[in-house]
Amino acid sequence: MAEFWSWILPLLLVFVILFNISPKFNFIVKFAYLYISYMCMGLIITVLCLPRPRDPENGVMTARIMKHINKVVGIEWILEGEEHLRIDSGAIVVLNHQSSLDVMAMFEIWPILKKAAPIAKKSILYLGPFGLGCWLIGTVFIDRASKTSRDDVNTAGKQAMESGTKLMIFPEGTRNSSKNLSMLPFKKGAFHVALSAKMPILPVVISEYSFLDTKKMFFHPGKAVIRVLPPIDTSAYDKETINDLIEVTRTRMLATLGELAALEEKKKDR
Repeated sequence: MAEFWSWILPLLLVFVILFNISPKFNFIVKFAYLYISYMCMGLIITVLCLPRPRDPENGVMTARIMKHINKVVGIEWILEGEEHLRIDSGAIVVLNHQSSLDVMAMFEIWPILKKAAPIAKKSILYLGPFGLGCWLIGTVFIDRASKTSRDDVNTAGKQAMESGTKLMIFPEGTRNSSKNLSMLPFKKGAFHVALSAKMPILPVVISEYSFLDTKKMFFHPGKAVIRVLPPIDTSAYDKETINDLIEVTRTRMLATLGELAALEEKKKDR
């Protein structure tokens, strides 16, 4: 036993020193913690949700649990415009996409939305207990390569409208980790669903992660603002003017992203 601790204690000391002095080591450890934790929690969530598969309460419960898991990495989430999340009807919630950390932002708003379901690529479903856990909490999986993918999404939209569920989606389609207050072009899928199901668009903007840089490999403790904008009524738009709806949504979100960055700079200058 003494020999065991003679090895473990020096290793722990080296770990703590590297974690505090090496940004790259800190970066790797934090993401490793998150990925391993999420995979392990997938098994626990599966067990907890099996008695009531795809019940809306599963997502709310999971979000509350995962918020405690997420606290370890040192991000403080500040939610603004919470009142816009408290709508009774179904809606399409669109969020800007910077990193896998955006899932944390989703968990921050989920308990307030109550009836919510993320839209994700189908490959996630096959990630063992994690994928099964995602299915049990109500995730809508879409096979982008399938010819029926658009019909599948539209069907999910109609069901969401009938049940008052909010579908959460990243309209950029992929992560945009550039640090220039930009967003990638929005894909039309989410907006087609909103028009077909006659649901409002609910824009949610996550401030730029100044504490994170995947290229430079640093992941400091920090704050991130989640600002929920007023819903956008889609009744004035149709398939022919869908590009206008996308432009209105994206423009408002980009302006908000810039406002959040300006506010952060002002705080730094004080």
